[in-house]
Formats: sequence, structure tokens, C-alpha cells
Amino acid sequence: MDYRTLGYITLALLIIVTAPYWLRTLNSWTVKTKDKRFLNFLKLLRRVHKPLGIVLAVVALWHGYEILLKYQFRLHTGVIAYAGFAVTAILGIIHWQRKNKQVFKVHKTMAAISVALVILHLLWPGAIMQLFGI
Repeated sequence: MDYRTLGYITLALLIIVTAPYWLRTLNSWTVKTKDKRFLNFLKLLRRVHKPLGIVLAVVALWHGYEILLKYQFRLHTGVIAYAGFAVTAILGIIHWQRKNKQVFKVHKTMAAISVALVILHLLWPGAIMQLFGI
């Protein structure tokens, strides 16, 4: 499969995996609905969060592997974004096992940082090479 297609799939999975948080936040800031359909949709998104997070990790790694085959390895923003996802996933697993609220806060913060890194990757994939010559 083409690395571009895998990149779009990764982006779609990222939007779905993060949707429980940003939909709930947007609702609390704007509409403030308590409609059962919306709340049930959030429950569904929370149920698929973990399995789709695993799929996201695999597809993102596959995406990076396809680029590696095509262009050889170079440190770029995709590698850093993937590292951010790995840290986010590890924190999520720790929270899931221990139910630690502090770890959960760091997990959410790291998820936001990872999303920012993906946006950087989409807008300027060669930033590291251009800024640091690496």
C-alpha cells in the first residue's frame, strides 16, 4: 500500500482515537448538550479508543516503514511524532493498569503534544533536516 494512503489512514485513526476528548471538550465549551444519542456516541468512542489506538500505532509504523523503503532513513518530524505516540500509548497503558489520575493527565497532555507533532509533520515534514542539517 502506498505510504500516502497509509498516512491518510493514520490521520483518520488519530481523529477518531482523540475524538472522545475533543468532542466532550467542545460540547462543554459550546452546546452543552446532554442528549442521550451524543452521550452514547461518546461511550462508543471510548470503547473503541484502546483497540483503535493499537491499530493507529501499527498503521503509523507501517506508514513510516513504507517511507523508509522508498527514501531511506532520515530523521524527520514523522519519527518524532511516532515517538510522541509511543510515549502517549505507554502512559495510557500505565493509567489503564493503575488508574492513576496524574498519569492520566500526563497521557492527555502528551496526546495533545503528539497531535501538534503530527500537524508539524503534515505541514513541514523536513523541518529537522532544514533547521538542524540532520
